[in-house]
This record gives sequence, C-alpha cells and structure tokens, in this order.
Amino acid sequence: MNSYPVIKIENLTYTFPDGHAALRGVNLTVEKGMRMAIAGKNGAGKSTLLLHIAGLLDGDGIIEVAGMRRNRKTISAIRNRIGFLFSQVEYQFIMPDVLNDVILGLSKASCAPDDTYTAAMEWLSRFGIAHHAHRSPLDLSSGEMKRAALAGIMAGSPDILLLDEPLNNLDRENSEVLVNLLREQETTMLFSTHRAFMIDTLATHCAVMEDGCITTVLTRKEFKKSRVLRDLVF
Repeated sequence: MNSYPVIKIENLTYTFPDGHAALRGVNLTVEKGMRMAIAGKNGAGKSTLLLHIAGLLDGDGIIEVAGMRRNRKTISAIRNRIGFLFSQVEYQFIMPDVLNDVILGLSKASCAPDDTYTAAMEWLSRFGIAHHAHRSPLDLSSGEMKRAALAGIMAGSPDILLLDEPLNNLDRENSEVLVNLLREQETTMLFSTHRAFMIDTLATHCAVMEDGCITTVLTRKEFKKSRVLRDLVF
C-alpha cells in the first residue's frame, strides 16, 4: 500500500495571550504508518503543536488531518480520527472506573452495546490491567494509568495517535512495557519525547523542533548517527 500524508501542516503559527510566540511557521508532513517522534528542548513548542493537531488550540495556518482541512465544519470529524494521550495522564479520565473509561472509548468505534463489556475487558487484558477494571484510574500507579488511558484511546480505533511525553514519570521497566504495547499498534503516531530509548525502539522518523519551528526531519537510522539530537534526548 502506498503511503500518503495523514497529517500535513503548513506555516502554522500561534501566540499565547501573554505574547509568547509558541509556533513560528511550523511545516510538517506525517505519512500513513509513520511513527514520528518530536524532539526539542522544553518550550520548543512540542505540546502546543500536538494540541493544535488535536483541535484543542487554534492558531493560524493550514492543518490537514486524514485528508480533511481543519475548520469549524471538519473539527468534530477530525477529533474522532485522533487519539490523544496527555502528558499529565490523570487529566485523561472521565469515568469513575477503568472499565467504564474504556467503554466510553468504544463508543467512538460504534461498538454494539451488547458487546461493550466483553470488548472493554479484552482491551484491558491486552494492556495487562484487567484486574483493575473496577478501580478508579487515579488509584493506579503511573505506569498502570498510562496503560489504562491508552486502552481507552485504542478502543476508539483512532487513525492517528498523538502522545505528549508518554514516558513522563515512568521508570525504565514501565517505559519498556508501554513502548512494547505501542509497537504492537498499527496506528500512525506522532509523539513528543526526550527519551532516546523511545526513538530507538519505536520511531520510524524524528522531527527536531527549535524555537517554535521544525528544523529537520530524520529517519531513525539518521537519528542514530546525528549529533543534532545529542542535547535533546537522554
């Protein structure tokens, strides 16, 4: 199958109300099947860019997702094609227990009501947290919360997965568990990270972001040889 752009951004700019210019003409193309990392120093604009693609911020420029140019008429359809994992994962949850949060995700995938319990438990089993189905997500460890949130996201069958520092607050063991789960997904991914481990093991490409701009895009092979990222990841 030929690849094609599922995310295309042209000259995207955004200035916060305090006058800080967070995005200064971002241009980026992500093709179907890519797992693209965004590496950059704190304040480079990585999270702001992801929030724009998800439709949670609205700057100036062109954003196309899954062939749809973002505007008021298409924003709802675009959001239904995207799964977003927040860096502060505790803000991810809406329902009082893990099971119902995944069931909420299944509603985006038009799962038949009679099948939702079984389908939700299958997702929780796949992510190794079925035994926490009836617990509050906020009672789980950081690693378990990330997996619970990701199970709910993937249950909605997103075409594109956006992840903001997904290894934030995770130790090496939990980081490896989460990355292995992500590697099993066929979804196109765009994720911000400071972790070289995540780029080495998950990414197909890496975009370097500096001062609100994408300055270069490297393949994973090029990344391993590059000195550009030496100060951006650890």
